[in-house]
Amino acid sequence: MTDDEIESVLSDSHEGSEQELPVIQLCGLVEELSYVNSALKTETEMFEKYYAKLEPRDQRPSRLSEIKMSAADYAQFRGRRRSKSRTGMDRGVGLTVDQKLELVQKELEDTKDDLRHMRANAERDMQHHEAIIEEAEIRWNEVARAVHEFEKDILKAISKKKGSILATQKVMKYIEDVNRRRDNMKENYV
Repeated sequence: MTDDEIESVLSDSHEGSEQELPVIQLCGLVEELSYVNSALKTETEMFEKYYAKLEPRDQRPSRLSEIKMSAADYAQFRGRRRSKSRTGMDRGVGLTVDQKLELVQKELEDTKDDLRHMRANAERDMQHHEAIIEEAEIRWNEVARAVHEFEKDILKAISKKKGSILATQKVMKYIEDVNRRRDNMKENYV
């Protein structure tokens, strides 16, 4: 038997054993593979960033993650097995440990810079929101004071003298005073 035939027999027998695994073990395998996939995705993104920084913009091909495949192409691609001689050749093309270290250090510096910018923006936003809250509290106190004055001056007088012309005049005078104060405040701010 050749290596390819052995691999296909092993994969067929492995597929049969997967069908016999209990659901709990399958869930564990799925969780483990998801973790590995996320780690590989993170590493791929780091490599793509590193590669993007090294290569001039006009010579860049599309990113691997942007390439779209049909379902048939994907199934055919996944079904292929690599020969052992080719896998050894592919391993030599990867990054060295020093290159990976440099890449990770650059990524760490970029992440720290991003974090500093995010903290500065968050601090600025927090100060802005605190100022808005303080202004809202001042306005709330002004409204509460106006409501208290209105209740004290007008509502008590109206409730005592129902239908009185004097009560109506007090309401009109109060409205005029409020309008006059508002106009004065506008002039002071302008």
